[in-house]
Amino acid sequence: MRATSRGYVKLRSKNPREHPIMEPNYLDTPEDIVDIRNGVKLTREIFKQKAFDEFRGDALSPSDSAQTDEEIDAWVRQHAGTVYHPSCTAKMGVDENSAVDSETRVHGMEGLRIVDASIMPNIVSGNLNGPVIMMAEKAADMILGNPALPKSNAPVYQAKDWETKQR
Repeated sequence: MRATSRGYVKLRSKNPREHPIMEPNYLDTPEDIVDIRNGVKLTREIFKQKAFDEFRGDALSPSDSAQTDEEIDAWVRQHAGTVYHPSCTAKMGVDENSAVDSETRVHGMEGLRIVDASIMPNIVSGNLNGPVIMMAEKAADMILGNPALPKSNAPVYQAKDWETKQR
């Protein structure tokens, strides 16, 4: 799922001890609801396969009572939550809305960098840990003045029928 809803983080006041205002705006767009609904339907379809017969129990969340799109959507709105992996809140760039430059230095500050998931332009589809480690290694190399690694010409495998063999 690639969420289309966008939230924000902003300062509550000039006092650095006050917590910022964080508004994630989860499920703010119809596309996000449809994506989760389709995920529920696909999960149900997968678990109805014969291979799961001996392992399958009653549906728990959502229960089988939520069948129509409207019922699934209502369940999603009532039960969806976060796993607390905020990201993409401290834009990298040169415009007035960006927080850091291309070397992770905070604009207007000396000796301060941000190297975490907040500087990602878009959230990744998996766990944030791996990409953040890679970002941190790159930032460490920049701080130390190490040159960039040479470009790799390693072949990348891509199945010829990947577009038609996946959902």
